[in-house]
Amino acid sequence: MSTVITLVDKEQYSLGHSLFIAPVLGGVVSKLPDIIEPAFHPNHRQFFHSVTMLTLLSAGLLKAYRWSPEEPLEKFIRGAILICGAAYLSHLICDASTPKGLPLVGKF
Repeated sequence: MSTVITLVDKEQYSLGHSLFIAPVLGGVVSKLPDIIEPAFHPNHRQFFHSVTMLTLLSAGLLKAYRWSPEEPLEKFIRGAILICGAAYLSHLICDASTPKGLPLVGKF
């Protein structure tokens, strides 16, 4: 017997049921690190592009994943948090795989 892990609930009012909102929200949030810290120079990656941010975000995302909300609004908020967190995290992981990588802490 295998268990499948999903990022959003499969119940009514879940953000995962919106085939328009989820990809748009994820796409916008995945650009957020570069909006906060624009690439004006090669060393633009600071705190919001750091290993520290990646770690904090991962811990917060895990906590949101384990949260079991009861109310429809809370389920929607959980779905939004998971989508936004995964989008931001994917940006950091992609940046970490470049030759410049990510700074440990960076300037705030």
